[in-house]
Amino acid sequence: MDQEVDGSKIEQISCEGGDDHEVEYCELMFSAIPNMTPYLARDERLWTYMTHTVLLDYSRERWPIPQDKEKAMGHIRTHFFVTGARGIERDNAASRLWWMAHIISLCESLPMKDGLQYFLFRSDVRANIIGRPTTAQNPIIITAILEKLNESYHGDQRLYNRETFRNFMIELNLFGGVSLLDSFDRDMVNSLLDRLAAKPAPSQKKITEALRRKIHRN
Repeated sequence: MDQEVDGSKIEQISCEGGDDHEVEYCELMFSAIPNMTPYLARDERLWTYMTHTVLLDYSRERWPIPQDKEKAMGHIRTHFFVTGARGIERDNAASRLWWMAHIISLCESLPMKDGLQYFLFRSDVRANIIGRPTTAQNPIIITAILEKLNESYHGDQRLYNRETFRNFMIELNLFGGVSLLDSFDRDMVNSLLDRLAAKPAPSQKKITEALRRKIHRN
């Protein structure tokens, strides 16, 4: 891997005073490696190197290591190395900053700082988007979702309710199972999300039945 890295920006990432400033740090990480591509960003060696060197103090403060030896081992594997299918986007202390900024960089209508603010305002929102990589890597869909979050953030914040957003994303995922969202233009996606956002939250029974039907179709 031959990448220019601005070490001065990465050195600004810290947890002094217990405030992690994630919006700022995502921006710093993203701009510190300007030519990084998603393909190269899946190389765990870079991020493991960072969490053990220049970002070691940050990683320890952001993700304190438990005292229990067994828990500590799993914690270190999760946040200081890369494990699991979503570990590089979600868990590694360094890589997650770049990946969150990358997802927001796909948004076509909002400044990165604003997009990150709406994205990071509730951890459930972030988890539901990162957990659906097809959605997170589609510029039209991620733009429409962030615009909806923007409206909700400055309004009643209904979409930030844990169950409301979870169900919103489940409905979007179920719809994508029968309609190819990649073929939708921006107006079609916006219309779909307007409809989904306005729907009352379904019961857990209905969600389970819908998921079961989708599995059977596949």
